[in-house]
Amino acid sequence: MGIIRRLILLFYVLAVLVALVVCAGVCLQLIPTDIWQNELKFLIAQEETLMVLAGMTFASLILLTAVFSRSSSGGVSLATGDVHLEKDKPGEVKVAVPAIVSVVERAALTVSGVREAAASVYRQTDEMPIKVHLTITLAQGFSAPRVSEETVASVDSALRTTLELSNVPIEVRINEVTHAIIERDKRVV
Repeated sequence: MGIIRRLILLFYVLAVLVALVVCAGVCLQLIPTDIWQNELKFLIAQEETLMVLAGMTFASLILLTAVFSRSSSGGVSLATGDVHLEKDKPGEVKVAVPAIVSVVERAALTVSGVREAAASVYRQTDEMPIKVHLTITLAQGFSAPRVSEETVASVDSALRTTLELSNVPIEVRINEVTHAIIERDKRVV
């Protein structure tokens, strides 16, 4: 649930709690009948009451869509902090997420045809603790499938060598194709 929906939920719950306290006061006869009837007549006559009801209806619809929306992550969340690599062995091994991102990006940049690389590491609920999403910029004139395969192989090798993680799911996305940098011999004048 996003921050906007959480704020809407906060104000919605506070408004409902206030209404419940007032209703409990009326039912327990803590608020005299003539007072709450006069206040109710006043509230019904105001235009703002209709606006508040429309706002509450809109907030209800937003929260209702949040209830029925499916998360596209499927048990995957963006990783922050540290990732535990070995939990069951004596002595835990933790690696900071920026270190994993650095390993992945450096391995991707070693592949011929990759100009830029940006990685994101996601936590998983499966037996593999992480999943890698890699966005690369492809140089013009290179085959996207071939470069993607080589990038996956390079990143997999780097993760296996550095972190001893094998078979990490790696998703490669090409977001741009740029002109290849042509290396020319230096002219001597």
